[in-house]
This record gives sequence, structure tokens and C-alpha cells, in this order.
Amino acid sequence: MKIGFSSAVCPGWDLETIVRGAATMGFAGFELRGLRGELHLPAAAELAGYPDRVRQLLAEHKVELACLGTSVTLDSRKPRVVAQQKAVATEFMELASRLGCPNIRMFVGEIQRWDNRRAALSRIAVALSSLVPVADRYGVNVLVENGGDFPGSDDLWFLIDSVGHPAVQVCWNQSHARVLRERPTSSIPRLSAKIGLVHLGDAAFDEDGTLLEYKPLGQGDGEVLRQLELLRGLAYQGYVIFEWPKLWVESLPGPETALPAAAQFLRQAIEAKQPVLSAYKGDKQAPRYIKRPVAAPPAAVTS
Repeated sequence: MKIGFSSAVCPGWDLETIVRGAATMGFAGFELRGLRGELHLPAAAELAGYPDRVRQLLAEHKVELACLGTSVTLDSRKPRVVAQQKAVATEFMELASRLGCPNIRMFVGEIQRWDNRRAALSRIAVALSSLVPVADRYGVNVLVENGGDFPGSDDLWFLIDSVGHPAVQVCWNQSHARVLRERPTSSIPRLSAKIGLVHLGDAAFDEDGTLLEYKPLGQGDGEVLRQLELLRGLAYQGYVIFEWPKLWVESLPGPETALPAAAQFLRQAIEAKQPVLSAYKGDKQAPRYIKRPVAAPPAAVTS
């Protein structure tokens, strides 16, 4: 399991600062969700204009670009809108390929007016399937993050299973599933091998699963340690990306505070010795004999 962070933690940092910060603080990589205010990454000259320089920068600091985050959704009932969104996804896949990045991320989306859940998921699955040849051409995976009207693991399982191709996987965010009161003990084992990336954050939630306040890892209601234990139990080898949405919530502490604390927490949690969990209580089929008292041997006769 590898640890990383989203550039939403540090919206004011340029690429070189992000890479150096990741290397210095012990992160294996990072996800780009925008760069210095530009959310459409193919338009960021720092990336698209100098892909070889980016690759060299990453190699020098031994840091990986784990994922490019998009705003793409494929939930529209209008073919023209879906075609536009697929074109944006293709732009991101092309950029990811040039940068040596293995993944792009998109969102499931929402249920449209006069629509229903089953029809929406089926339509999204068809659109996702049409992106598989593009993903194969560029050698990039498409990760679909739960959220919107589809926060639960059952919807994500159906969607990824419907596509049925290893290039389409789940980006799992347990905080989004909280609105359904879904616990990681249900969602993570259900998705298991379908998980290609994990977004990990912590917060205080009310009884209905509404997020009240973002918290440092381990100080909220997000069952962060349980999530990591379950992922270790599945022998998950992918990235755990720390989420701290400074990009949208300016009042949050900055990356200079949030990132070192997150790196330390994640390393300690992942490296901690995991207890052996077993329900074994002995051989239930072992023969059982009546225990009888054993007579003492006769005393030796002496003369």
C-alpha cells in the first residue's frame, strides 16, 4: 500500500513544489486535482507543454504521479453532452499517457430529472464501456469515484461489474458512503479487487451522515484505521490518497500543517503490526473420550 495526497490540499503550490514536498514528507506520490487554479489539466502549460520535463522531475525525486482528477460525469441523457464529456476524458487520458500517469478519475454523477437509478447506472455503464478502447490505446485506467446520487458500494459494484474490463475500476471514498450509514466493513470487502484507488479523509458527521467539519486523520468519525486494516487484509497494493479540500474550504489549515501530520499518521497505521484475526477454536471433529481415573501402579514389594 502506498500513500499520497491530492493537490486539492495545496492549491497554491506549483508542480515542482508539490513533487519536492511529496519527496520530503515521505509520500510515494500524489494526485493532481487541478494545478494552481486550473482544473482542466490539459490546459495547464506546466504539464501539457513540457511532459518530458515533468517525467524527469518525478524521476529525480522518486515520486509518482498517481492520478489526474477530472470533473467528468457520464450521467446526462443528452448524447451531445455525453460526447463532450467523453472528449474531455480522452484529453485527460492522452495527457496521462504523455506524463506516465496510470490513472484518470471521474465521478459517477447524479440521477437526471424524469430518470431512475437503474436506467442511469445502465446508461453510465454503456458510456464507460465505450471509453475502454481509448483507455487501452493510451494505457491508462479510468477510475470512477462514488458520490453524488451514487455514494454506495452496491451501485459502484454494479457499474464496474457491468463494464467488466480491468481498465475501469473504483476510486473509493468512504466519507461519501457515510450518508447511507454504510460502514467500511461492508463496502471495502464488497468492492475488493475492483478498488483501484482510495481517497481517505476524516470528518465529524451527524446521525444522518451529513458532514459537519473536516478533521485530521484519526480524529473524526470516518473509521480511518478500520479502512486501512480492511485494505491490508485484502492485500491492497494501490494508493491511499489523503483528502483535505483546502481548494474549496479556505478556512482549513494549510498544507504545511496538514500534510506532515497525514504522512506520519498513514505511515504508522500501515506499518503497525496487524493482529491475527481468527475464529479457529480447535478441531470440532476431534474424537472425545470419557476421561477415566487411572489406577496407580502397585507399590514395589521389598524383602
